[in-house]
Amino acid sequence: MDYKRCLNNFIFIKLDEANDSIKLKNGVNLYIDNSYEPEKHATVTGTVYGVPSHLKYSGIPNKDMPWDTPMEIKLGDKIICYYLSVINALKPENERYVLEGKDRFIFISYEFIYAVIRDEKIIPVNGYCLIEPCEDPAITQERERMEKLGMELVVLETRTNTHVIFGKVKYVGTPIREYVEEEHTDEGVDVSPGDTVVIRKISDIPLQYELHSKLDGGARYYRVQRKNILAKV
Repeated sequence: MDYKRCLNNFIFIKLDEANDSIKLKNGVNLYIDNSYEPEKHATVTGTVYGVPSHLKYSGIPNKDMPWDTPMEIKLGDKIICYYLSVINALKPENERYVLEGKDRFIFISYEFIYAVIRDEKIIPVNGYCLIEPCEDPAITQERERMEKLGMELVVLETRTNTHVIFGKVKYVGTPIREYVEEEHTDEGVDVSPGDTVVIRKISDIPLQYELHSKLDGGARYYRVQRKNILAKV
């Protein structure tokens, strides 16, 4: 398949192989039903085969890009994207895919891409930061204090969607210049790799499902835009 010039903020991607099996430690391939919980098994990685000349942002809701950001994706980049954009592209009624033998090519909107891998470097796009979950620093400090006293700290926890969680910033993307929703902004959200941050519990969305994750040796990362970071510790 030749490289293509895309229109209307679409990116043309050659998907990686389907996540229909996993290799066990003994080298045996275990085949899985990837139609069950598709959000965990959809192929969310691939190689860029087509980009637009520029991204369209009008500032009008439900038209063009939902935010103003530079186009940071290049031909040949490896990408990680939103699972539902892949599933929808592969639906026959949407006609946004091309099959060449075993190869699957799809068109997805730029806004659904979280990160690119270029020259072995991980680059978040669309204003995303990749955040590694960690324990509440206050609990960690108290745990260490208790251990010095020969005691063990037991944390009883109940979870709701209103709770916050903590994480370490691993990779930082370019801030969004403007959102369609006027209440959102990246202005003043100054974070760097190594920072400990607070995000809402409902923002702890994995970049990849851990069963198929290969980025950074399978590290667990949340993909969070700056506007959803509540504080820096």
